[in-house]
Amino acid sequence: MVLLVSSVSAIRRMLAFGESYAETHGLVYNNKKSEYLVFKAGNRLPENIPSMHQFSFNEVPIRVHQFKYLVHIVTEDLKDNVDIDRERRALSIRTNMLARRFARCSTPIKITLFKAYCTSFYTSNLWVG
Repeated sequence: MVLLVSSVSAIRRMLAFGESYAETHGLVYNNKKSEYLVFKAGNRLPENIPSMHQFSFNEVPIRVHQFKYLVHIVTEDLKDNVDIDRERRALSIRTNMLARRFARCSTPIKITLFKAYCTSFYTSNLWVG
């Protein structure tokens, strides 16, 4: 579950709603796996970021600077460099694997394999220039 909000009061309301829902439906959140990320405004972090102790968690979630959401890596500065580097490394690995395994194949087969296995840039449309 991901909660995206624009203010501290909004996160308080969302967390209170989530806790109420969990309590009435017999659910328990795993706070050891909980993380939170604060987005930068330009190059600055917002001031007065509340301590997560204020949000009635049994254990305090970990503050992270990036997390993976639906294959895409979201960072606090909202830049795509980390995700592009991840995809670049994955492309290199796939290309090298194809080159090794299919070295004796004809060029048209290699091109077809490359198009099938190496040109899928899932979430690349989220990258901003």
